[in-house]
Parts: sequence; C-alpha cells; structure tokens
Amino acid sequence: MPRPAVPYLRAPRTVLLVLLVVAFAGCAPVQVQPPPDPDPATQVLIIDHGRHSSLLLPDADGRHWLRYSYGDWRFYAERRTGPFSALAALAWPTRAALGRQVLTGEAPQAALRRDLRVPVREVHTLTVDADETAALREDLEALWRRGQDDRREMAVWDMAFVEHPTRYSLRHNSNRMIALWLAELEVRVSRSPILSRWQVCPVAPGNATEDDDAPEDDDAPDC
Repeated sequence: MPRPAVPYLRAPRTVLLVLLVVAFAGCAPVQVQPPPDPDPATQVLIIDHGRHSSLLLPDADGRHWLRYSYGDWRFYAERRTGPFSALAALAWPTRAALGRQVLTGEAPQAALRRDLRVPVREVHTLTVDADETAALREDLEALWRRGQDDRREMAVWDMAFVEHPTRYSLRHNSNRMIALWLAELEVRVSRSPILSRWQVCPVAPGNATEDDDAPEDDDAPDC
C-alpha cells in the first residue's frame, strides 16, 4: 500500500521554487496605474514594509485612516515566527489573518509618521474613486466585524487581527491580496506580486480594470 503524502516532505521543493521565483522576479517591481479622472476622488496609500505590504484607506468620517493587511495567522496573530511556521506558510495553504489599525488625522502622511511604529520602506499614494474605496472599506469592515470572537491584539505589529476566509499561501500572500484590493479600485496591476516592490505609473486615459487573474500583456500598465 502506498504511503500517504506528508505535507512537510514537499516543503524543500516549495522553498526551492520560492528561491527561483524570487531570483527571477525580485528585481522587477510590480507596476500599478490609477484610473483616469475618478469622480468623486480620494486617496489611498500602498505601504511597502520591505517584505509585505498594507493598504491605507480613508475612514468615512474623514478624520481617521484604516490600515489593512493580510497574512499568515500563525505568524501575525499568534506571533509564531519560527522556521517551521514560516516554512508551513510557504509550503501549503494555511489559516489567514486580516489586520487592521486605526490612524488619526486628516493628512495620511502625518498620521503614518505619528502612529505607525513598524518599518516602512516606501509609501505610494494613488488617487482613486471615492465610492469604490468606500465599498472596499465596507467589505473589509464586514470581515472585521465577523471575526470579533477571535480577535487578537498584537502590539508588535501595531495591529489587531481577525480570521480572513481566504487561506494564505505563496500564491496568495499579503502582496497578492493588496493587488486584488487595488483591482477593486480600478487600479491596473502588471502581474501577481510575490515580493513587496511597487512602481506607480502615470495615469493614462482610458485604462481598464484588472481582474482577479494574472493580467494579459495588453492590459498591463503603460509606464
């Protein structure tokens, strides 16, 4: 009788694949292009933390900003950052977390400087449609409210976490989720990101909305 497959035996091959993908894709940034002339307009910010990203959205009251992130539950919500937990998150789908932080102030850059303690490599500001931004925020807030029974406060990340229904994996990591959120704001994304490295392209008239799958070449941002 054949022996059942053991997930951790696949881990070395997965890690090798990760290294190869990073080697080939790490040098090229993921290009994003905001929609032309959104009306009404608002600003959102991509926060590049070095390896992962978060997204800053305006709150409905205009006096707060909401920072959202996505990642592996064990790593972020349970602070299990050892090598086995990291390997498991890369080798097969794991429980996922939605992170949320409230920042105070009308100016987002000032709010980040005052309230954010985690490392920041770069911040990218995009002008997008205010109504679509509100719809995305409400969707994320609904997930946030739904997970309150198992909410975890983690001061080390400046965030609280609840469970996200989409499982975390290499193909669906924090940067990939940011790209999907941006697509809901009609931002064109050049490819599915693995690493956190972004480049904002100038707005081009008549650009199209990116869907959930990897973009076709003729839909890529024109930088």
